[in-house]
Amino acid sequence: APSALSSSNRGFGIGGGVGVSNLGWAGTDMTVDLRLQQRYQSANATFFTDDPYESTVHGLFSIGGSTTGRRRYFGLGPNTVPESEINLYHDAAQAEARLGTYPFGSTALYVQPGVRLLYDYSGGVNPEAGSGSLAGLDATSRQAVEVATGEARYGASVGVELATDLRDWPSYPRRGTFATVEHRRFFALDDSELTMARYSASAIGYLPIRGRTTIVVRGVGILTRSGDADGDGVDDPIPFYYLPTLDSRVATAFRQDRLTGRDVVAVGAGVRAPIIDVLGIYGLDMLVMGYLGNAYDNVFEQFTPRVSFKEGSFLDDDGAALRPSLALGMGIVNLDKERVVVGGLVGLGPGGVTVATRRIAYDLRDARPLFR
Repeated sequence: APSALSSSNRGFGIGGGVGVSNLGWAGTDMTVDLRLQQRYQSANATFFTDDPYESTVHGLFSIGGSTTGRRRYFGLGPNTVPESEINLYHDAAQAEARLGTYPFGSTALYVQPGVRLLYDYSGGVNPEAGSGSLAGLDATSRQAVEVATGEARYGASVGVELATDLRDWPSYPRRGTFATVEHRRFFALDDSELTMARYSASAIGYLPIRGRTTIVVRGVGILTRSGDADGDGVDDPIPFYYLPTLDSRVATAFRQDRLTGRDVVAVGAGVRAPIIDVLGIYGLDMLVMGYLGNAYDNVFEQFTPRVSFKEGSFLDDDGAALRPSLALGMGIVNLDKERVVVGGLVGLGPGGVTVATRRIAYDLRDARPLFR
């Protein structure tokens, strides 16, 4: 895992994994990943009972955990600024089981129910990480940390995802669309009585121009709402680690952990084009994507179709402006097997530069949930 070698936030380290196919019976796939960095350590194991693109019914089982003393947090909502950054202790673990099926025997409709068991523990602000303090945050942002600090939190997330995959080649698409919608319900298994509902939708489309040159468009939206356990008419506060984040996993140009809120919206468009081919076997592609997005306390009350390129407050009487970002990437393509062998992206957006290794192709075989 090249991204584990060096990180401004997580430090130096090493990461890698082992994969085993056909373990027990034909079609299975098992992977174990380990990442050891100065300020972040994680381990994950996943097991597919069969290839989701080859079997009508298949299952996924996964388990993993991580620990860090530098979980960055900038506050909640659309008008956070880099100066509000703090670093938090955070331990997390989860176990998940999913069942995937094609009701009509094709990738036109994919149904995937699943359940996740979650464990989280936040030790609060890490004073040795050179971060600021909770005093620099607004009241809502402080509450999301305070409600999470000092006690282990347990919960179960139950949901179902519907997807459609109409791309010509999932690992290196040139035309078609991939879209998903998901609904999840969270129930606390501790004394907090917290309940949440999450609704998410995402889509990516490819429009061929000439040869391997393709226009790429991307959109994502997430809504999160909590219950009212104490009956005071106000939604219960949600610990920061349960909230969606607009970062490099969602839209490749945004910095990790930078924009967090109950709701997230982002759209992007760009082009993927070949630079050079070698003997018709390998090629070098470039990718340029521009994004607009933000995180919101309530997208219906704060969204406005304005764009702001300046740092500072993004929220005024007219709503919260969208934040722009730019992704620049390159990838080595195996033209015979039509898949990216090595690829990476650099994002320029809110909070500075970020490095993302996630490809622009999304996959039904992605073992890690995008949102908890």
